[in-house]
Amino acid sequence: MSTVDSQAVDTKLTQLNLKLSPNINYRLETMFPKLEGMFAKSGIKKKFQLVKRLEPLLEEMLLEKEEVLFISKGNQSSFSEQFFMGALWAQTINHTAVVLTNFRLLCIRTNGKGKPKRTFWSIYYSQIKDLKSTIFGNAKICLKDGKNLNYSGFPKIDRKTMRSVFLDAYKTFDEKGFDPEVTQSRENLCGNCFAVVPKHDYHCEACDATFWKPSEVGVRSFFFPSWGDFVMKHYPVAFAEFCGFMILLVVLAAAISNGNYGFAVILFVLANGGDAAITAQIAAKGLHLKSVPESQSA
Repeated sequence: MSTVDSQAVDTKLTQLNLKLSPNINYRLETMFPKLEGMFAKSGIKKKFQLVKRLEPLLEEMLLEKEEVLFISKGNQSSFSEQFFMGALWAQTINHTAVVLTNFRLLCIRTNGKGKPKRTFWSIYYSQIKDLKSTIFGNAKICLKDGKNLNYSGFPKIDRKTMRSVFLDAYKTFDEKGFDPEVTQSRENLCGNCFAVVPKHDYHCEACDATFWKPSEVGVRSFFFPSWGDFVMKHYPVAFAEFCGFMILLVVLAAAISNGNYGFAVILFVLANGGDAAITAQIAAKGLHLKSVPESQSA
């Protein structure tokens, strides 16, 4: 699969004065598969910068003897999110780092630069039916429970490497007969302690953290559109929605002053109802911390 070896990668990183954390076990030849050629140096540096932003989190999150095989960052937004929010805003809240290890595939929500947030998922290889590229060059992960995860924005070299790494890891996983019990193919992880939080649960039994329910987020967005995104820490989107809501209030005030009460009510329900529905859908994709035990809060 790999055309380079770990020693060559280590030498290249040393030449570029790039040092990875000694506390994380990396498979260097699949982490940095291209060492020579056009744009190779810039590609290595860009990947290194992403890895360094994730390292503090990975040092806490990874299990004993877990080896990191591959890291990249893409965007995982649905068609409905892009349609109702616009592609730009949908991408703003759906930046996701994908980490393949010898045990599982980790998905980590990040900002645009790759700095991790506190929403995580874990997928065991036994829960993946296939990983392939779409006609648009996106990575598509097909899960056993019927869900498909589409990721755009991966560099071309990463799209090629990701499938090869996945197939090797899947084969090893399958040969060992390791098929852990799950509540859904893509399990939610606690944003505080990284324990698995079962499907439809919004309380972590391991550390007592709680998470926002989609209904709670949706209700808040119905009455004040930016509120739901604010509790999920989608601050740029929350600000944009606040500006839009101010414009809506001006229109509503004008309608009411002209005696168009029915129109004002219908407009409020349609505008805020649509926002509440899409915000609740976004909230249902993962867990968003609501509270952590006082002894563990920063």
